[in-house]
Amino acid sequence: MKICWFLCGCLSVASVGASAVSFPEVRLANDVVEMSIYLPDVDEGSYRSTRFDWSGLIHSFQFDGVEYFGRWRFEPVHDPKKHFSVNGPAQIFDNLGYGESETFVRIGIGVLKKPADEERFNFTNPYQILDHGEWQINSSDRSVEFIQTLQDGTGYGYRYQKTITLDEQGFTMSHQLENTGEKAIETTVFNHHFFVIDDQKVDQQYQMFFPFSPEKRKSEPRIKLDSNSLQLLETIRDDRRLFIPLTGFASTSDDHQFRVHHHGLNRGIDIKVDQPLSKLVVWANDRSLSPENFIEVNVPVGESFSWNAQYRVY
Repeated sequence: MKICWFLCGCLSVASVGASAVSFPEVRLANDVVEMSIYLPDVDEGSYRSTRFDWSGLIHSFQFDGVEYFGRWRFEPVHDPKKHFSVNGPAQIFDNLGYGESETFVRIGIGVLKKPADEERFNFTNPYQILDHGEWQINSSDRSVEFIQTLQDGTGYGYRYQKTITLDEQGFTMSHQLENTGEKAIETTVFNHHFFVIDDQKVDQQYQMFFPFSPEKRKSEPRIKLDSNSLQLLETIRDDRRLFIPLTGFASTSDDHQFRVHHHGLNRGIDIKVDQPLSKLVVWANDRSLSPENFIEVNVPVGESFSWNAQYRVY
């Protein structure tokens, strides 16, 4: 693996509380917001497991003194090799080539070894990473760009670029995936946002808003749906996490937007993506409310696919 850092912004290390371990990061700021993003690093990165894309993990975003991200579960010691040791927005691509050979590919991670006796993928397994690809990181005081390039012997290859750009009251996360291999890339990607607003417990103060009428696929007495929102009705416990798939959205990008609002703080965050939703799940534990918004990613050989997500805090 090769990592190249071309950093014109602020590269530093960050403390992670009880674990007292420092990890490479880049910091972005303007007059009203401050942002800290962990960097991919095979030896010292904050996240080195095989579930989530290693790039663009925001461990702090503060607006007007209020924090919008952070640790979504308490662990006395942070272990970068654990699949859950991640900050949001944490993206997950579906596997490429799982079951076709002894290896498979996960975009944003690399080439993984499939155990000979494994019949189906298990995201909690600590898969061996055989090839991390090559990471390049470019940064200024208002943006950071992550580029991962990878060519696998099974025919999959790509150039994956993610850029986070700070603006006056939020940020944009833009993506481009170029297929440089010999096989088509057919996958999905979703964002496990892990919002942690001002370290508030997840309870009746939280409500989500949509431009459509959400419908639930299963009974869930801890939420209430109306014409355009999902309201929590009780405190969510970590030992009984919320997982509720929602439908009701149209197959256009107009419906791919939502708001996470905290009534007690009168604070929240708006998210808008320029691609149609393919699936939507609302997940929560005691510390984090996390919408999971999926899109389809199909890239023929020699072509590329781009998508953008806009985030605005208030």
